[in-house]
Amino acid sequence: MKKKLIALAVMSVPLCSGPVVAQEKRSNRLLEEVTVTAQKREEDSQDVPIAIQAFSGEKLDAFNIEDTADLQKITPGLTFTYTYGYTLIYLRGVGSDAFLPNADPSVATYIDGINIPASQGKQDALGPVKRVEVLKGPQGTLFGRNATAGAISIVTEDPPIDEIVGNIKATRGNYDSQEYQAYLGLPLFDGAGITLAAFSDTHENYGTNFSNGEPRPWREDFSEGGRVKFKWDFLEDFSLTLIGSYVNQFNGNSLVQENTRPSPILCAGCETDTADRDTDTNYEGGNATINTMYGTIFEWRPGPVDVKFIYSDQLADVDWGQYDYDSTDEDRSGFFTYDQYNDQQTYELQILSNADTPLSENLEWVAGYYRLEAEGGFGRLFFFLNNGLATGLLPGSITGLLGDSGSRAVLESGGLLTTESDALYFQGTWRFNEEWAMTLGARYQEETREIGNTALDLVDTGCAGGDGSYGTDVSYYQGSDKSCNSRLLDFGGPPLEETTFSPKINVQWFPTETAQIYASIQKGYKSPTYNIVNFFGSPDPVEGEEAVAAELGFKSEWLDGALQLNGALFASKTDKLLTGIVSFTSGAIVRYANAGSAEAKGVEFDFQWQPMPDMNPGLAITGGATYVNSEFTDYKNGEGFDDDTGLYFGPGGLEDIATDLLGLELPISLADFANGPRDFTGNKVPRAPELTSAVSVNQFIDAGDIGAFEVAVDYSYKSEYFTTPQNSPFFVQDQYELWSLRGSYFFDPWGLQLTAFVDNVKDKEYFSSILQQDFGRSVTLAPPRLYGLKLKWDFDVFLN
Repeated sequence: MKKKLIALAVMSVPLCSGPVVAQEKRSNRLLEEVTVTAQKREEDSQDVPIAIQAFSGEKLDAFNIEDTADLQKITPGLTFTYTYGYTLIYLRGVGSDAFLPNADPSVATYIDGINIPASQGKQDALGPVKRVEVLKGPQGTLFGRNATAGAISIVTEDPPIDEIVGNIKATRGNYDSQEYQAYLGLPLFDGAGITLAAFSDTHENYGTNFSNGEPRPWREDFSEGGRVKFKWDFLEDFSLTLIGSYVNQFNGNSLVQENTRPSPILCAGCETDTADRDTDTNYEGGNATINTMYGTIFEWRPGPVDVKFIYSDQLADVDWGQYDYDSTDEDRSGFFTYDQYNDQQTYELQILSNADTPLSENLEWVAGYYRLEAEGGFGRLFFFLNNGLATGLLPGSITGLLGDSGSRAVLESGGLLTTESDALYFQGTWRFNEEWAMTLGARYQEETREIGNTALDLVDTGCAGGDGSYGTDVSYYQGSDKSCNSRLLDFGGPPLEETTFSPKINVQWFPTETAQIYASIQKGYKSPTYNIVNFFGSPDPVEGEEAVAAELGFKSEWLDGALQLNGALFASKTDKLLTGIVSFTSGAIVRYANAGSAEAKGVEFDFQWQPMPDMNPGLAITGGATYVNSEFTDYKNGEGFDDDTGLYFGPGGLEDIATDLLGLELPISLADFANGPRDFTGNKVPRAPELTSAVSVNQFIDAGDIGAFEVAVDYSYKSEYFTTPQNSPFFVQDQYELWSLRGSYFFDPWGLQLTAFVDNVKDKEYFSSILQQDFGRSVTLAPPRLYGLKLKWDFDVFLN
C-alpha cells in the first residue's frame, strides 16, 4: 500500500524527485553519482567503506519508487513486512519480529539526520528528496541505538536562495488511485529560502469486506500532509534550518485480515477464508494516525572545526485503532484503542573536522553527544472476548461476569514506556597515504527505561454501552472516565538501566584510483525494554540485543567507468535477539522474549552498467543480489502455536491467566496438551529469504526538439521464507518475483514529464502480512497489479 514519502515503520515513505533544470541536457537517470552522508559528512558513495546503496531523487523517480517499502524492489537483502499495522524491516537476515511503540526497530530510519520513532502507520517526509541511503550492517557508532541491522537515511532538498523552483505531480490509476503532490521553493531574502510541500494519496480498497455474506463498510486508506523547510545562511559562518511536517493517514494494512487456517479449538466452527482480498470480519480494522515533526538544525563554522546542533520534537498519535483478532465474521475477540502515542525529543551536538583542523591532511573526524527523551505506548487499550468464544466451549460462568449487559467481556489495560538515553561518540579516519586508511570509532551510551500505567480492569459494558457493544457509547472508551471500570490487578516493574560501548574498526586499501577493498568489524546494541501489552500479569522485561558484524568488501569501476561493481562478504552474530508473539492464552497479549543467539552469513553484489557508452549511451542496466543464511544458533526457549491444536506453547501458558478473577474457565484441560517451550535452535530466522535479487533495464532516447523518451523494465525476486521462529510449514511466504514496466516522455522546454506504469505486471499474489495467533492464521495479500499515468510539471522553467 502506498503512502507518502518515507518511513518509516517501520514505518514506509513517499519519495519524489527534485526539479529538473530544463537547460541541462538529460541523460540516463540511473547513471548519476550520489553523494552520501553515511559518516556525517558529504562523500562519494564509492569512497565510503560501508556497504551502502544510495539513490538520488531523480534515480528514485526513474524507478517509480513512491514509498520506502518499495526500496526492497531495488535493494537486495531488504525485506518489509507488516504486523498489526507496524512495519517490520529486515536487512541481510537481521531484524526482529517484535513490534509496538516500545520495540525499537533493527533498521533505524532518519530524515534529515532526525531519528524517526516506531509507530503504527508511517512517518512521512514531504517534498523533494535529495537522496536516500540504505546502510547495511550495524551502524551503532554514528547512528546509535537500535541500528543493529542497518539504517535508512533520507535527505530532503534544501531551500533555494537564488531562484524559484517548484513542481506539481498528479497520478491516476486503477482502484481509483489518486495521488497529488505540490512543491514550491522560494528565496526570501539574502541567504534565506523556504520550501513548501503538500500531498494527498487515496485509493479504493483492493477487496470487499463481508459479514455473514453481506458487504460491510470498510474504510479506505488515505494519507495527506504537508512539510515546510526554512534555511538561512547568515554572517558567513552560521546557518539555521527549521523543519516542520504534518501527516494525517488511515492505514488498514495487516489490520484487516483473512483467517485462512482457523484454530481447531479456539476457532472451532469458523469458516476457512480464502486469500483473495475479500475479507470476512464483523469488526472494522485499521488505524488513524497523525504524525507531527518539528526540527531545528543550527550550524556554525568558526574555523578549525564545524559545529552542528540538531533538535527534534515528534509525536505519532494513533487516535483510532481497531483489530478483529479472530479475523472472522463471528464476534469472538478483538482489540481497540483510541489512546496510543509515541512522543520523542532528540538533541544532538556534532563537532566535525574540516580543512583548517590540525592534521587535516591525514585525519578526518567527528565527535558528538546525543540525547533522547521519549514516552510511548497505550494510555488505554481494550481487549474483548465474547461468551460465544470457541463456539460455546467456554462455560456459562462467564454469564455471571457479564450480568445482563450482553455477551462481551471487555478488559482494559495499558502501558507507557519512558526512555532517557545519553551517548557520546567519536569516529576518526587516518589516511596513511593515497592507498591506505584506517577508521576507528566508538560510542558510549547510558539508558534508562521505566514502565507505568499498567493494570488490568474489567469494564462493565452495561454501564458503558447499554447492550454490551462498545459502539453504543464509544465516548467512554475514547475519554478518560473510568467510572465503569473495576480494578482487578495492578502491575509494575523496576527501571531498566543499561550502559553500552559500541566500537568499530575499518581498514581501506585503494589499489587503484577507481577501486577500494575494505574490511570492518563493529558492534551495535538494541535497548532493553518492557512488554507494555500484558493484560494478565506484570510486564515482562527483556534484555537488550548485542550484534557483532564483520565484513570484507570491495567497490570498483571498470571499462573506463562504464561498469560500477561492488560486493561484500558479511557475517553477523546477534545475542539475546528480541522476539515477539501475540497470544492471550500465553498469559499476556503481546509477549516478548530473548532468543539465545542468531547468526547470519552471506555474500552480496550490486552493479551499474552502461553496456554501450559510445553506440547507445542512453542504455543502463542496474541490479544486484544478496544470498544470506540466517538461523538461530541458540533458542531453547521457543514459543508459538501447535500446528495440530492451534494452542500456545512456550514459557508462558494458559495457567498464567487470572481466570479466577474473571470467572472464566478454559475450554480444554492443560493435562491433555504439552504447552511448554520448544527448542528452535537451528531454525531459520523469520522474514529472511536466502536469495533476493533485482535487475533494472532503462533505455533513454533523446529525440531532439520533440523531447526525450525513457522505457524501463524492473525485475525483483525473493526466495521463500518463514514468518515465525517456529518455522511452521503453514506460515511460509513462497518465493515470488515481481515485474514492473514504465514508459516516460519528457519535454523539458515546458518542464513536462508523462509516465505510464504497470507494477506487479503478472498480478502475482504474495503476502504483506502472515500472522500466527490464537485463532489461526491471519493474512493480508500485497497489492495486486497496479497501473496508471503520472504527470509531472516543473513550472519553474517559466519563472527563472
